[in-house]
Amino acid sequence: MIGMETLKGLKKLGDQSAEMAIQSLAEMTGMQVLMKVSAVDLAEIEQIPEVIGITDDAMVGLYVRFTGELPGSVLTLLSIPSARRLADIMLAGMEDGSDGDSVLSEMQQSAVEEIGNIITSSFIDVWANAFNLGLNQSPPAFACDYVPSIIDASLAKASEKGDFAVVFNSAIHVVDQDIDCNILVLPDPDKMQMVFDNFEG
Repeated sequence: MIGMETLKGLKKLGDQSAEMAIQSLAEMTGMQVLMKVSAVDLAEIEQIPEVIGITDDAMVGLYVRFTGELPGSVLTLLSIPSARRLADIMLAGMEDGSDGDSVLSEMQQSAVEEIGNIITSSFIDVWANAFNLGLNQSPPAFACDYVPSIIDASLAKASEKGDFAVVFNSAIHVVDQDIDCNILVLPDPDKMQMVFDNFEG
């Protein structure tokens, strides 16, 4: 269904998005930040938990809906331990940990939301430039749940739920720690062919 040229094109978009996110995160934190997209694939939505290697555990997700000529959603997924580590690094010891039964403290959640917003915004900006389209994004939404539920929430405002997502397997390196994350781009199903045509044409 998806050709090599499309995969190469999507990988290039992922690399460009990561570079933009690196610049923004470095400016925000004053730290040296690296982000690498190691692989990209087109996956059926119901297979995403297996593709990213998380089938039984809840995850932290931050998702943004984008509208325009190529509408869809962007979703950043982190394991809960990774989200905590990333938040603690960014907070630089200002936070002692989560509050009570909460997965993340208010400060940790705020840090993750800010980082996730930078990552998702970078992907949306790069896609808009690549396809020469005007795209507008909604405010980011935070969720901590199982992957299918987070995906359902991210697609709630779509006119039609799609069958596939572009999955970018990524890692953020900051303060000598590698933090795995996955970025999902979910174009609305009636626009998915536009993505293929852009690379295969």
